[in-house]
Amino acid sequence: MKRYETLFIVHIDLPDDELNSLIERYGTIVTAYKGTIVKIEKWGKRKLAYEIKKQTNGYYVMIDYAGKSAIIDELERNFKIDDKILKFMTIMKDNNVDLAKIEKEKQEEIQAKAQRTAPRAESQIIPAEASDAGAGKDSASPASSQEQA
Repeated sequence: MKRYETLFIVHIDLPDDELNSLIERYGTIVTAYKGTIVKIEKWGKRKLAYEIKKQTNGYYVMIDYAGKSAIIDELERNFKIDDKILKFMTIMKDNNVDLAKIEKEKQEEIQAKAQRTAPRAESQIIPAEASDAGAGKDSASPASSQEQA
């Protein structure tokens, strides 16, 4: 089993719900051909280096997966048919992949994502408490300095 990475650029005018269903459709192609999806990354809207199909911007999506070469054939066949896809490219990341290693990597990615979101939630709460406590000190400080003067 080999590991691949496919990057494709979607038409910028596509609504979010259609974009998500499009990404899901290509993910199901990978799993239908007995592939394993490692991760799907939405890179977002970006300016293209050159005009493609009269478009200057596109929405970039990357799918990292492991499987057989039949997956690539089917994905690229669908990319060529779909008018919403501006451009695509597939590269082979690794020639021989262990599924246990991929599962471990997926779990690490999930844990890393959870750790990234957890500090954000705490940091949003802490400044609010700190600003309330800081406001009380600031209001007391000028009054006490006026009394001393």
